Amino acid sequence: MKEIDIKELKKYCNPSYLTIRKDRIIANSRRLAGLSKAKKEKIERKFKIPVIYSKSYELISQKMGRYVSKHGIITPKDRLIVGLSGGKDSLALLHLLESYRRRFGVEIYAVTVDVNVGGIRPWHPENSNVKKIAEHCEALDIPYRIISFHEDVVKMSQLLSDNSTGIVYSPCFSCSIVRRYVLTNFAMELVKEGGVKRDKIKICLGHTLEDNSDTVLANIFKGDIIRVLEPIKDFEEAIFDFKEFKLKLQRCTIARPLLSVSEKDILKALNECGIQYYRDKEICPYSRDRGDSIRKRCHEILENLEKDVKNIREMVVSSVLKSIEYYSNDSS
Repeated sequence: MKEIDIKELKKYCNPSYLTIRKDRIIANSRRLAGLSKAKKEKIERKFKIPVIYSKSYELISQKMGRYVSKHGIITPKDRLIVGLSGGKDSLALLHLLESYRRRFGVEIYAVTVDVNVGGIRPWHPENSNVKKIAEHCEALDIPYRIISFHEDVVKMSQLLSDNSTGIVYSPCFSCSIVRRYVLTNFAMELVKEGGVKRDKIKICLGHTLEDNSDTVLANIFKGDIIRVLEPIKDFEEAIFDFKEFKLKLQRCTIARPLLSVSEKDILKALNECGIQYYRDKEICPYSRDRGDSIRKRCHEILENLEKDVKNIREMVVSSVLKSIEYYSNDSS
């Protein structure tokens, strides 16, 4: 696969509003890209690859674009580290961010964390699905790394639970800590070896509208503080003590550009664009779609409500955000 000559492409359209792969071009916004039917055909003849227009892809691109702009998630010359599981959400995020290289001059790095989940390694480098993830990164011309962490996250959560009073930690909790540990260490590599300023590095995660609304409802059902996933958040250095060993998490900024986008729209967009994703949730034994967890029940409740109230998930998140703002203003 050959790289696309951007200067040549500019003769036909505005590449800043396209996702450019070596094997296809996808329109993020047909209007802003200036992509008429005649120009589309000329590009296909010139570069000998298909130019794809998908209404669903344009929809998720516009939703993410408005959200990124509203919350100032991406700024010029940022270094974006995408936590890439290869599932539909993180893969869609990687594709949507690709155009920001031309719009904002950002650099993108993709990192898959090979986690040990009770002896199961869904993201092991030898897994054929993981090799497909690498192929997507090659097609997008985005640097890619697989970084392995060998300690068992199931055992790690058991250690935390055994040494806590009345708190049971799920393997998902330890898995999230491990991913952050690996991704923040990778960020520090960029600082030390690449001379990148720490405040320009953002770790981008593919959390969606469903993840956010499920989180809110799960906290309510657990009798916990009602938390909401934030579009961008700074985390201070932290140390997690697993008794047998400790993990030091570096200071970092985590960005979630897809929080306004639904998984259903993402799935439809990827299918329309012919982008194959890794069904990692079918492999991981502790994914939301497996077992009988509170998070799974919350997802099912909102999914059923959604049939009658189309924007129920947006309303759940909005209610929490309005409550936070109300009580913040009231206390001041």
